[in-house]
Amino acid sequence: MLLKMDTEFLRFKYEDSHDGVITKTKFKIGIRHIQIIYMFMSSVVMGAMRGSTGVGILAISDMDHNSSYIEMHNWSQRIQGLILSSYFFGYALFLIPAEVYLAQFGEKLVLTAVLLINGSMSAAMPTIVNKGGWIATCNTQFLLGMTQACITPVNQKLITNWLPPHERSTFNCIVQGGLILGIMIGLPISGLISEARLGWELVFYSQAMMTFSMAVIWGLLTASRPDKHKAVGDWESEFIKETSKFYRKKTLKNPWRRVLRTRQFWAIAGSHAVSNAIFIFFLVNIPAYLKGFQLPLYEVTFQVMLAFASLCLVYILTAPSLDWAYRIGIVDHFFDIRYLRKLVNGLGMIGLVTGLILIPNSIPGNQWTVFLMMITLSSLSLQYSGFLENHKDMSQNFSGTLLVMTSAVAGVVGAFVPLMTGMIVVDVTDQTCWRIMYFILAALVIVSGIFYTAFGESDRQFWDDGLKNKYGYTNETTNLELDEFESNI
Repeated sequence: MLLKMDTEFLRFKYEDSHDGVITKTKFKIGIRHIQIIYMFMSSVVMGAMRGSTGVGILAISDMDHNSSYIEMHNWSQRIQGLILSSYFFGYALFLIPAEVYLAQFGEKLVLTAVLLINGSMSAAMPTIVNKGGWIATCNTQFLLGMTQACITPVNQKLITNWLPPHERSTFNCIVQGGLILGIMIGLPISGLISEARLGWELVFYSQAMMTFSMAVIWGLLTASRPDKHKAVGDWESEFIKETSKFYRKKTLKNPWRRVLRTRQFWAIAGSHAVSNAIFIFFLVNIPAYLKGFQLPLYEVTFQVMLAFASLCLVYILTAPSLDWAYRIGIVDHFFDIRYLRKLVNGLGMIGLVTGLILIPNSIPGNQWTVFLMMITLSSLSLQYSGFLENHKDMSQNFSGTLLVMTSAVAGVVGAFVPLMTGMIVVDVTDQTCWRIMYFILAALVIVSGIFYTAFGESDRQFWDDGLKNKYGYTNETTNLELDEFESNI
């Protein structure tokens, strides 16, 4: 979740700088690519859990579901908000510790443990809900959120262990993209399952079945490194070692305090926080909004899935196009790069505000509402090509660290969204309460957009590693020459 949960599928684009040069060689399929397939499958499974958890909590309180097989709980919106916020708080609070410590080793046992813990908690969820009530459910969701924060840093390290440098970006994109694909798969399937006789219990049992199955596959058929996998041949192991030998991550001290003292950081952190708040609102609160107007849950989740699909599609179409236009110099004839980021972000802001104002004033469930939801999340993806790119503009050495820091801020802010929604929307059928929530989000988008426009910058910051690392990588010869140059000035 949601790096950051909303941008976790883009994590591959942001990493701290490395020493050395990437050497491209002829592509050869090997055991390492089978390992990537298993990693992708794990990401899809964990993404499906994220997409189905909110639906499962909503189905628990669906008193219209007539079944003698399960026990229903008439939880208020406030209680549902507390449960969902517990999940996101667990994710947000464990995000930085997971990035700092788990990224150092990335053993396969960590991911196996995450899968087993999620499977165990999902299998026990019906008992926890029925016997422990909403307080026990909050504690369980908090633990699940903590484990979900471990997925991306472990995947990052495993990809570094298994792939040569020139393959990492492409396959990292595929693995991390599995998370958002899993959300899109989990939403409609969980909505359909919730209509069965076992209802919400079957949603959590299905989660357990998925994660336990994936844990067995991952534990038996994968390894932490190529030299620990029995099926990896000598040629492939040597190929990975040779291509990675002269390309390693720099050992630079992260400038945590200096970054936190700059207003430029808080400008992009504010935009990131609001975008994550909207992402979470659409993921867990929009289904409740649509369900409040007597729409079937499977239809509700399908409509929300379409909105997330539009987010991915628009980003896939716009982000590469903007990057290409910038690389070949077309943009330089019309805009300074600092104005381009703000222009793109501003266009996304206009779309977001328009959508958030119009959705609560439309008839829920009709094609116009679905179209508005798709336009709103498409505008959110447009913002990803705005403020998110500033991470790489501001720092050539710490863009990955910078993204983690803004994601931590965004995670905490986003965790308050279900809680705030539950406090404002007492009755899901009250359109006035929903309008208030939509307008609050629209106001936050405007404020963050103004703040970003005023203080956001695309210039490299003073806390980045100065002249010696100007080109994003260093070697001893370059540093020696620069030292001599500086001593002669």
